[in-house]
Amino acid sequence: MTSPDVAVSLRGISRRFGWHWALRDVDLEVASGASLLLAGPNGAGKTTLLRVLAGVLSPTRGEGTLAGIGLEDNDGIRRRSALLTIGGYLYDELTALENLRFVSLMCGSGSDPAAYGAILERVGLAGVADRRVGAFSSGMRKRLALGQLLLRPVRVVLMDEPFASLDDEGRALVDELVEEMKAAGQTVFLASHQIGESLRLIDRVAFIDRGRLAFTCSADELPERRHAYFGGHG
Repeated sequence: MTSPDVAVSLRGISRRFGWHWALRDVDLEVASGASLLLAGPNGAGKTTLLRVLAGVLSPTRGEGTLAGIGLEDNDGIRRRSALLTIGGYLYDELTALENLRFVSLMCGSGSDPAAYGAILERVGLAGVADRRVGAFSSGMRKRLALGQLLLRPVRVVLMDEPFASLDDEGRALVDELVEEMKAAGQTVFLASHQIGESLRLIDRVAFIDRGRLAFTCSADELPERRHAYFGGHG
């Protein structure tokens, strides 16, 4: 049985698409309340790993738990985690307000118009609450997707490229939200190419290369570990 002090525990997690192995034998353990950066080159497997953790994809082999729930229990995993995708799970034909209401109802949280208004204010979209999301810019869509995370008090938050499409104000919003999640005891995963911005938010780094977990280290150790790894793999 997984300790309650462990938010995520993976053993030999692998995922194959056709003949291509996107993940190979990933072993990883992350403490509850920790913040972790998933770093690595394009196509390394970062997004695939987040999708496995979120219950969107099942591993081809291996086993693991999230918040004490086995990865084979997709419904249980989805109740305990929230995934911020690059494009966001948004419905273009609905307004910003309706998107929040829909997510809330789907998660069994009921309907609270005051809460939706407060979230839209928080993410800078109060003035476009009744505009259809299909007319939103990429930055506005990312802000609304961030707002969706605030509807769900989950144990583990999984954020794929959270800074993408955002201006300076939007990136500062990500910083604030991550700090609040950490203060609330949530475990936060960030997968990002913008490593410099992410390092100030996280405790540890898991570096993935060609589907394999190359190394884990503290945020402070990353520059040295990257240099040593690529120096031996050039």
